[in-house]
Amino acid sequence: MLNQTMLYETSVLVGKQKIVRIQAHNLKNIPITPPPFRDRPNVEGALLLEVETSDGIIGWATSGYTHHVAIDLIDKYLAPRIIGEQTDPFRTERIPQLFDRHTWERPLGRALVSALAMIDIACWDIKGKTMGKPVHHLIGGARDRVPVYVTHGAAYDGAPVYSAEELAAEAAHLVTLGNTHLKNTVGRQAIPDPKDDYLRMAAMREAVGPGIQLSMDGNLRMSLPQAVELCNRCEELDISFIEEPVHYNEPTNLRHLRSRTKISVAAAENEKFSARDLLVADAVDIIQPNINNDGGLTAGLRTAALARAFNVPLGHGNGNGPHNIALHAGVGNGGLVEYHFHKWMSYNAIFNDVPQPDKGWLDVSQEPGFGLEPKDGLIKEYAAR
Repeated sequence: MLNQTMLYETSVLVGKQKIVRIQAHNLKNIPITPPPFRDRPNVEGALLLEVETSDGIIGWATSGYTHHVAIDLIDKYLAPRIIGEQTDPFRTERIPQLFDRHTWERPLGRALVSALAMIDIACWDIKGKTMGKPVHHLIGGARDRVPVYVTHGAAYDGAPVYSAEELAAEAAHLVTLGNTHLKNTVGRQAIPDPKDDYLRMAAMREAVGPGIQLSMDGNLRMSLPQAVELCNRCEELDISFIEEPVHYNEPTNLRHLRSRTKISVAAAENEKFSARDLLVADAVDIIQPNINNDGGLTAGLRTAALARAFNVPLGHGNGNGPHNIALHAGVGNGGLVEYHFHKWMSYNAIFNDVPQPDKGWLDVSQEPGFGLEPKDGLIKEYAAR
């Protein structure tokens, strides 16, 4: 139990901390475990952000957006302003207000919002370490365990697209490892082909049996008629949800799709329309904030509150699952977290003690902050030169 002296010392530390260093590390060629039955990808890059306070506390973050533009924005635009303002890392709502909102709502929007998201995540990491609490406890601590699904079957580095037989074999293998919910991408053909995607999903269902959950990710690739046809064909396969099936997440089209299928519709990982637009339009069954790309944990909390007002559960659809665990464990309407196999292996290579799926669940780290600390020597060995 904290005594009065400890509480006083903590309050002083919180009030006097300032951000004194923000450093983006562009890492290349980190060895990772390749997918089952394939030898690529076996290396990965990462953008790792380090934020240090005047008290020597370091917060870490990473991003799904690794373009050099994000690094330039951090080094040349964000860091000098934040450090120059002697910003308190606890004032996470303050940091975006240091910048002209018209800048991040215009063409550089995604890069800038992603860069600010990393800074926000690092500041929450600092908050947790300062208070000696895991982040999910700071935001409510609704649960210490969250459900997880694994996305697989994505071809990278010029590798050939998975055949239906390869998808089925990989799915069956992942089930033998204890995974209970799998997702695969649909609509990847040059012209999306619902008939072909049905056959691919049917092969996976046959391989894993009826007791395993299957879902689909459209990655914004399909027209409304293509998405309707695919969902109608796949309803017999007992699909749990389809993620972002139509171009641009257009709310009217998503609402129409919901009216034409029993499969739950999820969206909001890739923002064209806001979470508010999707909720007001009654366009989704599941809303999917991603704290690494969409403004950080601070923005994720706003989306969670909005979704709760509409009685819509949260989900997650992005490779940055290990960071997004905190949001879903912290808030009452938190839900399913994605572990994309490729990014999951990247997290395993970059950080110590990454939570691992166990029979469809993840045990949330109880370490202060996010509980994700880079491995010793990683930055020195893999920093791009």
